[in-house]
Amino acid sequence: MRIVIVGAGDVGTDLAEHLGRRRGNELVIVDIDEKVCEHLAAELDALVLHGDGASPEILRKAQLQEADALVAATGSDAINTVVAMLGHNIGVKTIIVKLNEPWLRAACAEIGVTAIVTPKISAAAQMLATLYGFHRLDLSMVVHGGMQFLEIAVKTHAGDKLKDVKLPSGALAVGVQRGPEMLFPRPDLEFQEGDGLLLLAEDDDAADRIRKELG
Repeated sequence: MRIVIVGAGDVGTDLAEHLGRRRGNELVIVDIDEKVCEHLAAELDALVLHGDGASPEILRKAQLQEADALVAATGSDAINTVVAMLGHNIGVKTIIVKLNEPWLRAACAEIGVTAIVTPKISAAAQMLATLYGFHRLDLSMVVHGGMQFLEIAVKTHAGDKLKDVKLPSGALAVGVQRGPEMLFPRPDLEFQEGDGLLLLAEDDDAADRIRKELG
C-alpha cells in the first residue's frame, strides 16, 4: 500500500514508524521542517520530501495520484483541509485528516474524507469511556447517535470547582482543556482563566441549552 503522510509532527511520525514496521507499505512523508526531514530520511525506510504539503508541486513529487491513502497530519487545520481537498480532487480513495478544532469536521466531511481524527475529542472520549467503565469508546456511535461534543469557555467560573457549576439537563462533563492538556473532569477540579469545559450533549436540544446557559 502506498501511503502519503503530510506532516511529521508527533502524530505523523508515530504513524510512519508504525506503518514502516508492516510489510508491503510504501511510505512518502512530507514536512516543512528541513531538519525533521533529514532525521526521518535517516531513520525510516521512506521517501521523505521537504516542502509545503499544501503545494500541488510537492504533492506531484510525492506522486499523490498513485497513493492508496493520504494522511493530513500537520499542526494546521487549514493546511490539513487543503491537503484533503487536493487528495479528493486527485481521486485518492482513503483520506484521513487530523483536526484540532471539532467545528471543522463538517467542512471536511462534505469533501468526502474517510476519517477525521480530533485529538481533543479522542482524549475526551477516552475519559468518557473511563467514567462509564468501558475499555474504549467508539466515537462513531456518539456522532451517529445524535450526541455532540461542545467546548465552552468558562470565563465566569474561574476559581469555581466543577462540582459547583450547574450543568443543563442532558449535558455531561467529559474533560477540561487547559492549554495543551486535557484534564480529567474531577468534581473538585478548580477552573482557571482560559480553561475550556468539554461537554457531551445528548441531543440537539441539550446542545442548544448548553450554548444558551453556559456559552
